[in-house]
This record gives sequence, structure tokens and C-alpha cells, in this order.
Amino acid sequence: MTREYLVMIENQQHAVIVSDEAEALLAAKAAGKASVGLWKRGCGQELSMTKYLVESWDALEPEYLEQVVRRHLKLPWTIAETRRLVIREFQAGDERDMLPEREEEEDHQAFRNKEFLKEYIECQYGFYGYGIWAVTEKGSRKIVGKAGIINLAGKWKSAGNLDALELGYHIFPSYRRKGYGLEACQGILKWYREHLDCSLYAKIDASNKASIKLAEKLGFTVKDQKYNESGQWQLLYEWNC
Repeated sequence: MTREYLVMIENQQHAVIVSDEAEALLAAKAAGKASVGLWKRGCGQELSMTKYLVESWDALEPEYLEQVVRRHLKLPWTIAETRRLVIREFQAGDERDMLPEREEEEDHQAFRNKEFLKEYIECQYGFYGYGIWAVTEKGSRKIVGKAGIINLAGKWKSAGNLDALELGYHIFPSYRRKGYGLEACQGILKWYREHLDCSLYAKIDASNKASIKLAEKLGFTVKDQKYNESGQWQLLYEWNC
């Protein structure tokens, strides 16, 4: 069975072909249309021509279909909008707007690399649906930092499971002391509450008083602590909906 759904994005209609038939999905690909395969367990279908699979028609909610179209068109998904900020997925070209810093960590350097960013958008957002996002000013549209949800790094027995997630954020030095970190994280937590499981963590060095203060403002509480690789105390904070 094949169905066509219409999705409106930025005042333009886009078609999404949903089918359990390889021929229909191949035709959609040839026509440059977004597509979703309807997977039936145990039927041995060949659906490799599409990146997205669902097991029932009920899974085709408007937000999901819009995400499929945006991935197809390489348009970023907006995660949250606050009074002064828009938190959105990174897009091609953003690497040019990532401000270099004096003592730059490796993960920040990576986001200034065109090929890394392209792969990150394709794999991280496409597979997980979450990741590190661009924090932009509403008025100027400039990227003022990055923030988002990542898989919890390091072994923390108190986190309870291998699928635990953590909140991370980084505001560029020239945009600090404006409350952007708090505002961005509040927007992300609102999105998290609506889309993912409730438990969320934050790892913070005990010496980082500013991040500790921010975490506590957001409603995080200390769950655990241990020495990190540098021999410094690291705190694990937990947040629940």
C-alpha cells in the first residue's frame, strides 16, 4: 500500500511518499521526494532505498513527517524558541560562524570542520533525533554557543542504565554574562520533557561554580561524585520532569 502525505514548510508544500512497496519508494527517490518505508516484521521486504521506517500508519504524526521532509531538504529542525534565542539543529555553513577560542577543546574544534559537521548532521540527528544544537540570537541570528543532549559519558553506577543522557552547553565568551546559558537550557529542558524520558544528567567539575549554580537553578540535584581522569572531583547532577 502507498500513501502520499503533504507537509507545509515555510509556506511551501512538500510530498512524503509512505509505502511498503519497493517500487513506490524507488519512484519517490527518482522523483526527488521524501519517503518513509512501512516495515512489516518477518516479511523480508527490501526497503534500503529509504532512510526512514515505521511499523504502523499511526506513527506518521505531523511532527515526524515534517522532520523527514526537513532531513530530506537539509533544513534544520527548531528545537526551542525562547525570549531571546532560537535553539536549532546545526546546518551546512554553520562551521564558518563558530567562533574560535584561545583554549579550544577538541569537540569545539570539530564543529568548525565542514566535513565533521556534515557527517554529524546526517548521522547524529538522523539516527538519534537529538544531539548538540546551535544556540542563536533571535535578532542577529548569530550563533552564540551550542547546547543539547548527548549520551552520558563515563561510568556512573548511580545513573542506572546504559541509555542515560546528559545536558551540555557552551556559550562563547563574548556572549556570556547575559543569561543565555540559563535561557537556552530552559528551552531544551522543555523540549526534553515533551520528547524523551524524564531522567537527565549533567556532569560538572566541582570547581566550576558557575555551572553548579546554573544546574541548581534549573532544578538539578547532586546524585553522585567521583574523581575524573585529571584527579579532580566531578559531580553528577540529576534532573527529573
